[in-house]
Amino acid sequence: MMNKLTGMAAAALLAASTFTVAQTGSTRYITDELHVPMRSGKGNEFRILHRGLPSGTKLTLLEDAPEDGWSRVRIPGGEEGWVPRQYLVAEPVAEIKLQRAEANLARFEKMEGNLGGEVRRLEGENHKLVTALQTAQEKSQQLEKELKELKALSADAVALNQRHQKLLHQHELLKQEQIMAEAEIQRLSGSDTQKWYMYGALSVGLGAILAMIAPHLRPRRRRSEWAN
Repeated sequence: MMNKLTGMAAAALLAASTFTVAQTGSTRYITDELHVPMRSGKGNEFRILHRGLPSGTKLTLLEDAPEDGWSRVRIPGGEEGWVPRQYLVAEPVAEIKLQRAEANLARFEKMEGNLGGEVRRLEGENHKLVTALQTAQEKSQQLEKELKELKALSADAVALNQRHQKLLHQHELLKQEQIMAEAEIQRLSGSDTQKWYMYGALSVGLGAILAMIAPHLRPRRRRSEWAN
């Protein structure tokens, strides 16, 4: 990983050292000199506005006079003046480049640390998801087992219900047969009773008739015998 970061830092340094065409309004830097004075005009005889701009100072190019060897610039504080053109470069000095490279390296190392933390976080989430998936699979298997048991119980319940309905039907048939048998018994019993009633009535009638004709059936005694 450090080799990658070193390569990226080197690429950044190479990209930062690319030549840029000078134009008005572009950025310039004080070259590797300790201090560069800024004057009010194009020449050392003009009044010094700033006694020494340190190396790496970022300036805004306002006017470039290569035939005179001077450039009019604006410093970060907003003041404008002229500085020798030879002390201006289009790219940051080595110290600034080094600082930028170090800052980039620190940023890359921080990114690496953040990526490492992100990787660990994702691994943790992946572990949780795997555990949740296993739990879901186990629950699914349990539910499938319970569903099979319910289906078996349902099939038994259907068979029991069919058996129950069949027995109810048979019971109704037997009940109807019993009712019919009781009716027949009652009918037969009623017929016998009527016969006995009839026989009794005939007997009573016959007895009454016999009682009525019995006196007439007795033999008469002779008078001679009464006389004696």
